[in-house]
Amino acid sequence: MRSIRVLALLGMWLQPGNAVWSVMDAAGQSSEPTRTLLEMYQDARLRTEAQNILLRRGLRAATLPPDQLPWASESIREQMAALHALRYPTPPPLVGSMRLIPASEANAFEETFGDTKWAYIGSNERISVDTMLTKELRAMLQAHFGAPTSTVVEQIGAGETASEYIQFEYRFVLNDTIPLIIVDVNGPFERGVVTMTDRKYRDLLPKLKRALLHPMLDEAVHAPYADYYYVSALESWFLTGFDGERFFLEGIPPPDMEQGRPSFDIEPDR
Repeated sequence: MRSIRVLALLGMWLQPGNAVWSVMDAAGQSSEPTRTLLEMYQDARLRTEAQNILLRRGLRAATLPPDQLPWASESIREQMAALHALRYPTPPPLVGSMRLIPASEANAFEETFGDTKWAYIGSNERISVDTMLTKELRAMLQAHFGAPTSTVVEQIGAGETASEYIQFEYRFVLNDTIPLIIVDVNGPFERGVVTMTDRKYRDLLPKLKRALLHPMLDEAVHAPYADYYYVSALESWFLTGFDGERFFLEGIPPPDMEQGRPSFDIEPDR
């Protein structure tokens, strides 16, 4: 209602000569009834808003997309929508293709992107993926993408030291050329994940992160998983995961990595 009053006022304000708003009777006296101070203030406010609209838009109304305009028939609506699509085509999606690198192809990924200079982004926003517990994100990653590319088991096989261990690492190739890696922040004790890509795509990294992870958050499905995790400050090993009903975190003796990744149904020694 307020916008209608503003537009109506604008139409009157644009009359030739920008005449004063009052209706004059035959004697030349204003027939407008006496107004209160509040009414005069409201009138002045509407005049100001009308002038601002004129300065911003000129004498042309803002355009609407075809789907918001009334059409005489459905066929005309479809024709106008098709013309609008030709004139304003929808841009292609940021992520046209995505491929998770399985553990068996981790070495090939290193050979292809081993010289990459990485840019990364952590939990920089107050959004679900940055405030959610990492252990819960891990269960959702498992449900949406499957098993990670690398865990502690593979890292020990690659000769890394205990202080360098991470809980999990997901590696992807987007659009056939863009490398992207998702790793835990501090195992099951933290929130969010770290997302990395080639630094030449640094400006796109927040959008790539959202494009990859927000569909997972929308699904909100959790799958069972289990990971080993080492806390160097405590010199202690943990078995962490989700068994389909509950999240668990148990201290364990040093695991036998030759046995491979743990299963979520393993009962830790107590």
